[in-house]
Amino acid sequence: MQTNDRLHHKVVLVDYDPALFAPMGDEAERLAAVGARWEVSECRTAEQTLAAARDAVVVVVQSVRPLLTRDVIAQLPAARCLIRAGAGYDSIDYKAATEYGKMVCNTPTYCTGDVADHAVALMLASVRHVARLDAAYRRGEYARALARPTRRVYGTTLGLIGYGRIGHAVAQRLRGWDMRVLACDPYISADYGSEWGAQLVSLEDLLTQSDFISLHCPLDDSTFHILGPEQFALIKPGAVLVNTARGPLIDEAALVPALQSGRILAAGLDVTEQEPLPPDSPLLQLDNVILTQHISANSEEARADLYRLICEISADVVQGRVPQFVVNPEVLNK
Repeated sequence: MQTNDRLHHKVVLVDYDPALFAPMGDEAERLAAVGARWEVSECRTAEQTLAAARDAVVVVVQSVRPLLTRDVIAQLPAARCLIRAGAGYDSIDYKAATEYGKMVCNTPTYCTGDVADHAVALMLASVRHVARLDAAYRRGEYARALARPTRRVYGTTLGLIGYGRIGHAVAQRLRGWDMRVLACDPYISADYGSEWGAQLVSLEDLLTQSDFISLHCPLDDSTFHILGPEQFALIKPGAVLVNTARGPLIDEAALVPALQSGRILAAGLDVTEQEPLPPDSPLLQLDNVILTQHISANSEEARADLYRLICEISADVVQGRVPQFVVNPEVLNK
């Protein structure tokens, strides 16, 4: 292993989730092999982020906190690459990074199967009212009526808003249920959708025809509140809604009355507009909502894959290669 004074290229993780996604412990050794030193911080402010990352060649951010803003990026002269330790990269100012000629990479493959598994789990638990039946039993209530209303999953229609890696993985997992699969995704062609088992439709058609709706699109200006009052008015009555992507995709002020009225039979939410939810959120009072704490990517296998990808991308950057998963390839011409 190289001594620390010979490790000129700094790679810094500016924040991470210690409860689920702490580093594996072998990152320093992996990166030392390519002449880079690994540092870890737990930043919460722009000032802390700059103190940790000002001299870094690669800056890694894990949470969805807005730590890599335009102002911060402008003060990272050494940075060649900004990595989001996750699939979505909305916590990095993509436009600013591109303007300053810095690559932005994500790690989209580390948790595909895990998030798909969780989406299916929320879907089935929601339609079968698992959470409220369990809670009633623990209160000493043998309340079998709480199992109603429900429906058979077999032969129903699944609507996927976003048909990338995770959306496709959800469809694969439900293939044995003989579900008709609809997909709304402006980035894929009808031929691609058909090849992978989905009929490409408009958002309006998806909402009016789907018995189960699952969100798997990135959060940006075009998808913020993609499900709002107008969309909930279109949704097929009695549909089940699942979100394992980003909370602000759904306008919760519009979701709550849809759940209260029964327009939406039930919802499974791993993400919410504000995380954690404030104590007075109506969602916490509804027994037809299952809430988990933004943990759909969680597994030890995913954690290992995440840090392996971070090290691989960082190694490519410090050795002058174009890394995988560059989401702003236009900077390569700079």
